[in-house]
Amino acid sequence: MAPALRLLLVVVIAGGAAFGLTRYFSAPPPTSINEVEWLTQEFNLDAEQSEQIAALHTAYQPICADHCTAILSAQDRIEEADNESARAAAEAALDQLEQTCHKSTQAHLRAVAAVMDPAQGKRYLALISPRLSDHEHAEPFGLK
Repeated sequence: MAPALRLLLVVVIAGGAAFGLTRYFSAPPPTSINEVEWLTQEFNLDAEQSEQIAALHTAYQPICADHCTAILSAQDRIEEADNESARAAAEAALDQLEQTCHKSTQAHLRAVAAVMDPAQGKRYLALISPRLSDHEHAEPFGLK
């Protein structure tokens, strides 16, 4: 057997072995967890609390999505404004929409916290509320 062919055979076998070992010893991919599962684990919720919070989230998702859609539309209107007056009006509308969204989401977060044990609810609000100010409205507010 020619030395080059022998070398190629060794490289192919070593590569196959490396691939197989990597697949065998690699950690399983992380499982995705939804918000209610995370809340249940993180804040020691019982089944009833988890169900109540799931219902709150389900009810609030379309409201949050509507807020995001309106805010993104207002941002587009600012970019499309062709004069200072139109731009100022669009910016004022955006400000109002963001305030409405913020107040609505804060009320939702307080409703979720109210389902929890008071100490856990306080911890939840301390953890989640600061994220609200950084939310970009590209998708509904949550853990993402």
